[in-house]
Amino acid sequence: MKWSMAKLHPPALALLVCQALACQPCVSIDKPSDNPRPKGSIIVKRPPPSDWITDWTLLIYAANDDLDPNLVAAFDDDALEWQHGLGGSALFRIMVQRDYAPFQLNSEDEPRPSERYSVYREERHHPEHPPTVDAPEAMLLGETDTTSSTTLRDFLVYGIRTFPARHYWVTVTGHGDGFAGLATDASAGPGRRLSIDGLSAALAEASAVIAAEIRTKPGYDGPDTSNRIDVVAFDACRLGTIEVAASVAQSADFMIASQESMPYAGHPYSALRFIAQDHPDASPRALVEAVVTDYVRAYVEGVSTAGRAYVGTSVTSVGLDLRRLSPLESALDELASAVERSHPRGFTCTEVQALLTEACHQAHVALPERQSVEMAGDAGLPRTQTTVAAAASVDLIALLEHMAQGPACLGAAPQNAASLGDIAKAARKALDIIGRPPLWAPHNPSGVRFQYGGQYRKIVDFGPSSPFVVEAQRVDPDSNVRLGGLGVLWGNPFDLLLRENGKSLMDTYRTLPFDVRTGWTRMMRACIEEAEACRTYEPSPDEPISEGPCANF
Repeated sequence: MKWSMAKLHPPALALLVCQALACQPCVSIDKPSDNPRPKGSIIVKRPPPSDWITDWTLLIYAANDDLDPNLVAAFDDDALEWQHGLGGSALFRIMVQRDYAPFQLNSEDEPRPSERYSVYREERHHPEHPPTVDAPEAMLLGETDTTSSTTLRDFLVYGIRTFPARHYWVTVTGHGDGFAGLATDASAGPGRRLSIDGLSAALAEASAVIAAEIRTKPGYDGPDTSNRIDVVAFDACRLGTIEVAASVAQSADFMIASQESMPYAGHPYSALRFIAQDHPDASPRALVEAVVTDYVRAYVEGVSTAGRAYVGTSVTSVGLDLRRLSPLESALDELASAVERSHPRGFTCTEVQALLTEACHQAHVALPERQSVEMAGDAGLPRTQTTVAAAASVDLIALLEHMAQGPACLGAAPQNAASLGDIAKAARKALDIIGRPPLWAPHNPSGVRFQYGGQYRKIVDFGPSSPFVVEAQRVDPDSNVRLGGLGVLWGNPFDLLLRENGKSLMDTYRTLPFDVRTGWTRMMRACIEEAEACRTYEPSPDEPISEGPCANF
């Protein structure tokens, strides 16, 4: 389209005059105007003023190297949502590091390299260049291993130093399986994932940079800032466990995660816009509440999911104030000690299973079961990746509520009957710290009712000492079964004892900060020994399974 001089916007006219006179630099500043800018004018975006204080920096670690084309397509949608849904600004900086699937090719039909880029005014930009028209849109990193703690650490430290801010929000996308790890990488090899210890180490180094380098800058300190990462959010399955929370509690103030599987669409990011637009001065706690609630509402009523995709999917999410986790850990340590006094060898597998079944039945929580992730294998054939840790966990609050009932729930009589009261007392103490109001039931009409036709629940401000910010769950309206809010190890430990390279997941679990501080596995010692005996047992060909040590497995 041709434009006459009369129709040109004044800055564009000035630009043409400038070019005609061969003066430099020939730049049209992008200023607000009541009139639209005509097509064909040159826009060079001015970088944000260097003296502006950024409120939030969002760092997204996208472990998107996967063989499942459906999941990769969902990752692509997420990338567009970060770009256009969040937008990015001088006060809300966004940086992404994304690994790509092997079948995602560039313009030269080669595997697409990992990228690191920032998002500013809904456009991708190289993080080391100001947002101008001739700058590259991304830093190309080659192939990266998202299962490496070093890869995550380098990205976080780089992002923190590049975009100083008063608050930092870290999001990790990809696969997850509780304390077994997260952020799998198909190119790194089958079964590879970032360990929870590796995650914790990377977050700790990033937080150390915040404390030593960012909080010492003028304008980036103050009573409402933290010397750690403000929020760590997992847009990944099954990371909503107390074991994961305890591992990151030294490096972050808040955590958002789901105990169960997440739909392909994952977390809607609309609530994060809340940070950049309407309430930039809102506290991290308020933002965590908004994000957790929005996630569940998105799948109950289709509030946030594009095209109402996945509406009706049962989902759950929990926000934790990690600064308040220590008293709960102390209470759970007391519970483990009480069980040990009552059952010196801990509960047997029969007792563990009975407690699990009754706790879930009483709380209307779905029983944990082996879950799987469908992926594309060799020659495009589907294969299944099992998630072992998820099959050995239960909703912590459901378990505590059941154990708090005392002798009636603990099966066989112990050597010291008085110790049963100690177990109930310790369980009630942990519940008091959580401060979770009971659910409504016909026998408990004072409890909290579910919203939206009995499908949705939101509880805010559990109490002044509670680690919970908000717990939100969708409940199946037909079965009245809900998903758990915060998981903890409790179940069949058989698969956790399988050793690879001489180490099992149970060995890993016993080194986690949660088990070190609480001795949680003390309560299951007899069951773990039973499972180990079964795993190492070699029966004779004619021996019935029901008569050997594998009878319970």
